[in-house]
Amino acid sequence: MEVLRGIEAEQRPSLREKFLEAVHCIRRTLDIFGSSATALSFNGGKDSTVLLHLTRAAVALKDRQPETEPTQQDVFTEDQANGLGGVLTFMFERTDDFQEIIEFGRLSNTLYGLEMNKLEGDFKPGLANFISQHRIRAILIGTRSSDPNAKGQDKFCPSSAGWPPFMRVNPIFDWEYADVWSFLAAAGVQYCQLYDQGYTSLGAIHNTLQNSALLQPDGTYAPAHSLPDGQLERVGRGDTQPVLRPSQPALSESSTDVAAAEGLGPKAHSAAIIIVGDEILSGKVEDVNTRFLCAELRSLGWEVSRVTVVRDEVADISAEVRGAAPNHEVVLTAGGLGPTCDDVTMAGIAHALGKPLERHTAMEQRLQDRFGSGTTPAHLKMAEAPAGEAELIDYAQPSGGLSPFPLMKCRNIYVLPGIPHLLRQKWKAVQEHLLQQGQPSPFHTHVWRLLLTDETSIAPALGDIARRYAGAVSVGSYPVSSQPDKAGILVSLESKDSSSLASAVKEMDEHLSFHAIEDDTKAK
Repeated sequence: MEVLRGIEAEQRPSLREKFLEAVHCIRRTLDIFGSSATALSFNGGKDSTVLLHLTRAAVALKDRQPETEPTQQDVFTEDQANGLGGVLTFMFERTDDFQEIIEFGRLSNTLYGLEMNKLEGDFKPGLANFISQHRIRAILIGTRSSDPNAKGQDKFCPSSAGWPPFMRVNPIFDWEYADVWSFLAAAGVQYCQLYDQGYTSLGAIHNTLQNSALLQPDGTYAPAHSLPDGQLERVGRGDTQPVLRPSQPALSESSTDVAAAEGLGPKAHSAAIIIVGDEILSGKVEDVNTRFLCAELRSLGWEVSRVTVVRDEVADISAEVRGAAPNHEVVLTAGGLGPTCDDVTMAGIAHALGKPLERHTAMEQRLQDRFGSGTTPAHLKMAEAPAGEAELIDYAQPSGGLSPFPLMKCRNIYVLPGIPHLLRQKWKAVQEHLLQQGQPSPFHTHVWRLLLTDETSIAPALGDIARRYAGAVSVGSYPVSSQPDKAGILVSLESKDSSSLASAVKEMDEHLSFHAIEDDTKAK
């Protein structure tokens, strides 16, 4: 059969070893549970396609010891390799599947004589009925360790509580993205045509986009097997986050429509900040952008009510944008805008907005003007933006003249770089843009510096003021140490309503003046 011929010709020992280990895993499954009590889960994707052909190979080698490498004398004819030796195959077909996936499943069924069971409807009850009807004890699945649902699994893993009892068998659990494509190439077998159109991980139509890492200068997409970094496999997929379920559509054309439909809506002059970067979460780089942006927004009278730090993952970024954009007047993202494979902020925003990622024509032209004949695809990656959503905002460089890298704004989302000095340059454009919308009232703050270290002694007074001025004055208590004036606690009252603040300060002063070193009132 073609799979064995391909593996016999394979020169990479690592792939041959993984092939033999996977085949051995399948053979042991058939020995333990029996072919008639074993089923193969096929969904038309690359991993289940690999699993299908590994199972065919395992059945074709059924008369040999699986630890022995295949040789030419072990090659079976196509007729002998037809079917899976009694192993049942099933595939769920849904209305939101790509038509190409459905057609590939039917083609595979015909080519390899699978007599595939087509299941429809909800997955869990459909699977339960299939298992019960055919007395299935083990299911071969194409799960790999990098999959979102792989946590806690191994090559042999019982089904989870609440599910029908069966053994999950994951023969390619330790395979990498590159191993999958190396095997498919060596075996010379067909796979779903979507992988040649820039898709690297296939889900449903509503949550699957082409992988932006494969976008080429002419606007087309390179095939999936050419993806330079397997960690980018799921770029374009959003099904790992609850916020991306089909019952929760992408943000509407008005970024506040979702909240408005629920009778809510963004609070006036409210802002959210999304910091993007594995380097922040791993502690490799200190986050100085949050403090800067919070202070600058506060000085303009804007209230920052949400700050999050997320990984360089499209799904994570998309989820945060979807959560923040409808409920805040503005959202600022910082990080993930460069030319490298881990710069996926624009892909995340595009996914949140339900728009494909494409080259912004004007931005592309600016980059070409800047770099001339030396322009590379890496440069042009920085011109990517959600289709029809990006507005370019120019700003002056410190040396004078307009920057060749304008600020991008997508609806109410300002997209900033993560490098601090570049962020501060572009912040000036954000600041000017916000001021054009009108200057909100400033925050007024009164601070007491207390010679105390025990907050419990002032907690009742703070609680009383907070209740009496709820919604008008915010109360804060902050323990400090190593202060030159020996202060141990800072207490602050803050409000945009100066009269409410003055009244609250007068009442609070009766409780705190005895312990105060000094107090100060100012606008912030």
